[in-house]
Amino acid sequence: MIGMSYLLFFTLYIALWRAAVRNVRAWAKQSGRSPRRWAWVAHIGMYSLVFWDFLPTVGLHQYYCATEAGFTQYKTLAQWEADNPGVADTLTPIKKPEWQTRGNLTRVPLNQRFAWDTRTVRHPFHVRERDEQIVDVKTGDVLARYVDFDTDILGVERGSAARGVYDYKGWLNIGSCEIGQKIEKTEFNELYHLVKYQEEIHL
Repeated sequence: MIGMSYLLFFTLYIALWRAAVRNVRAWAKQSGRSPRRWAWVAHIGMYSLVFWDFLPTVGLHQYYCATEAGFTQYKTLAQWEADNPGVADTLTPIKKPEWQTRGNLTRVPLNQRFAWDTRTVRHPFHVRERDEQIVDVKTGDVLARYVDFDTDILGVERGSAARGVYDYKGWLNIGSCEIGQKIEKTEFNELYHLVKYQEEIHL
């Protein structure tokens, strides 16, 4: 059903586009202007009606992926244990942590000293930043950080209820930087697992 709706929309859109270009060319020719130049103006105008935000969205997403996304480790578990002698032996994982949300920050306690913090920051053109950190809640020190970007376009073709006109623009639904930038979250996930379950924190 959604596919048929898109097909109908773009059929009408292309027909309107072609008609607009023909009419503008005819008007330019009758008024002594350059038909070719004004045809390009019509093409750009019709393109911009629907796709004006496509190139800025893709460009901004790729820029953030190239300049800010990825994994950074500020302190190893061995370094943390050296700074906090004997503390590791007292830590026990929280089996059913209570998720704490305040503003754009969500904190999930992992044990008595560590938490997994996630901040969501929204940038222009619906680009969304997801900043995940493993934090020592006592000192505020960040052991590791993983940053990723996508867009918050849900896309009605996935069966979700549209929140606005942008959710009908499925072509703006851009996923993780991992897809095109070869950015891996593996190291962050491994450290998260080690911090929570302390498999290597007892050296």
